Amino acid sequence: MKAGIAQIALHNDIGLNMAKVRSCIESATKLDLDILCFPECALTGYLRDFRTISQDEVIRAMDELQEIAANQGITILIGSPYIEGGKAYNAALVISPNARMRYFKNNLTDFDKRYFVEGKDILSFKVKDTKCGVLICRDQNYPSLAFEYARRRTRIIFLLSAHYYPYDQTKLKLEKNRALPIARAVENGIFIAKANAVGSTGDHISLGHSMIVNPTGVVVREASENREELLYYDI
Repeated sequence: MKAGIAQIALHNDIGLNMAKVRSCIESATKLDLDILCFPECALTGYLRDFRTISQDEVIRAMDELQEIAANQGITILIGSPYIEGGKAYNAALVISPNARMRYFKNNLTDFDKRYFVEGKDILSFKVKDTKCGVLICRDQNYPSLAFEYARRRTRIIFLLSAHYYPYDQTKLKLEKNRALPIARAVENGIFIAKANAVGSTGDHISLGHSMIVNPTGVVVREASENREELLYYDI
């Protein structure tokens, strides 16, 4: 399985984000990638009032991505708010050529808690017979989630992130957010593919450093802290 992660800047405009997502998918298909993972809330932007989002617009974007996945033969993994049973979740949507699944963030930040309900389950799925799992951002802090994926013989965990911090804090958080995916990989003998946002939103910034870590803890691919990039690796 050829896995890719897209490090992109996020906007609080679904149309702008979708244009960027389409461009990344076009590049991914030229590289024959089987799956492409985008950051947390890449569809809508992260630092925003999620109550103002049009759910109809989100659903239309999801339907368009489903059509793209079917036409291009690629699985798309993208972050978005998701309404189910009258409750809002911070979700990772797995959109394959013939199916649609979702994972809900288990461990919410204080900002998340203004809008979202915690998820309770994990999600496994297969791409080319490779078993994959999903986590979102702060879930990386909790070893039990990655351990449960490993117990289920998952080969790779995709970690969707949007590590936005005030400018005076972002450098202090950088090494922690690099170290945790490496730790989860080594502890469980599993690949970790982390797609992080990059760039600023208001007075907050995300310093990228998206990465793919192999089961021995070696960072085999890593993006910069200030550019949009597409990373990929043959699992």
